[in-house]
Amino acid sequence: MNKILRFSLVCLLAVFCGSVNAQVWEEDWSDYKDYVKADLSGMNANYSFEGTTYKDDGSYKGGTGLYDETLAGGEAPELLIAKNGGYFSATISVGSATEMTLSFKCNKNIDVTADGAEVGEAENTGNDYSYTITASASTITLTFTNNLSANCRLDNIKLVEGTPTTKPAGLSWGTSSRTVTIGEENTFPTLSNENNLPVTYKSSDTGVATINSSGDITLVAAGKTTISASFAGNSEFEAETVSYELTVKEAASGDEATIVTVAEALNLINALGTEKTAYVDDKAPFIVYGYIVEIEEMSPKPDGYGNATFTIADTKGGSEVIKVFRCKDIDNANFEDADKIKVDDLVAVTGALQMYVKDGVCTPEVSGPSGGPSCHLLSINDLSGVNALTVNKNSNAPIYNMAGQRVNKAVKGVYIQNGKKFVVK
Repeated sequence: MNKILRFSLVCLLAVFCGSVNAQVWEEDWSDYKDYVKADLSGMNANYSFEGTTYKDDGSYKGGTGLYDETLAGGEAPELLIAKNGGYFSATISVGSATEMTLSFKCNKNIDVTADGAEVGEAENTGNDYSYTITASASTITLTFTNNLSANCRLDNIKLVEGTPTTKPAGLSWGTSSRTVTIGEENTFPTLSNENNLPVTYKSSDTGVATINSSGDITLVAAGKTTISASFAGNSEFEAETVSYELTVKEAASGDEATIVTVAEALNLINALGTEKTAYVDDKAPFIVYGYIVEIEEMSPKPDGYGNATFTIADTKGGSEVIKVFRCKDIDNANFEDADKIKVDDLVAVTGALQMYVKDGVCTPEVSGPSGGPSCHLLSINDLSGVNALTVNKNSNAPIYNMAGQRVNKAVKGVYIQNGKKFVVK
């Protein structure tokens, strides 16, 4: 059903329903699921978008577009509006309606303007926003512009005559998903409930995780479940249900991380080919020792340096390097000191091994992909940085030097056997 309602229909609703809150326009994107991560042109002649990027073949690449997520707190899909000036505009026939209320869900403070109408001050509770709209024409254009430096999500847009008798409940989890691991110190999304409404919690699969009446979660087994919070509604607030997807992973055992040299890591990555981005052993964790050759970037955060991107080699100044992409500090924390790591430092890093392919350029990397291990330092100039790990030992296993070359005998220096470094003095 077309979401642009003719004013004649509005009048009929007002007459037969006796409602002063007759709906003029609504959009929750449910009619456009085929446009998720696709070109938005042609979806509705009354809509226009800015901030979408396209591939060379003209297909959707990123930016403003529909995503099958619930960051704003509505039902999927939601509209992502690109940062730094992306927008969504809708031209709406309002007939003779003048005083109206606009409401929607958004996870950022978006700017709302109108042609043919005056927009009042914003009121919001959590992700629920509302504005008074005073029309001066029978057709108006509402524009939602994201002038922030981060993308935002927009959903559940409604334009009704008059002032609604109930207000949005204002519930929000603040995220659409979370991944946790059994046995680790996990953090879970906290429900935003600014109106202190009574809610009922639910887990869609109690075989994966349970949630009690206070919102406390207990992990049961690996898998996925949907965690939801519901308010039944009353004379003051609308009914609302918000949810997020919880992915539970098994606890990592000590011998899951494979220790490799830079040369060995490159051999594993190069075997993936160069057609598309891919990961070694489906994002399995690896530990790579190497000397820093170049520090490409230290990314600042308000409380220090968030992460670092650098290259490492098996020897100081080596030419066979692997990029360590957006690496965190030891214990997976933000860097607080930009000079903590330096060229020629011997570091141990952990993460997934990937061949990153973009625009025909292939880059071997140690990274922390979504759904995989984090990328962070284990040690700096300390060969004991992974002593806590256990590996299957084989006294007859081959021995490798720091260049990844197999040797018959360990003489003097640093060597690797059974995926473990040892020093011969």
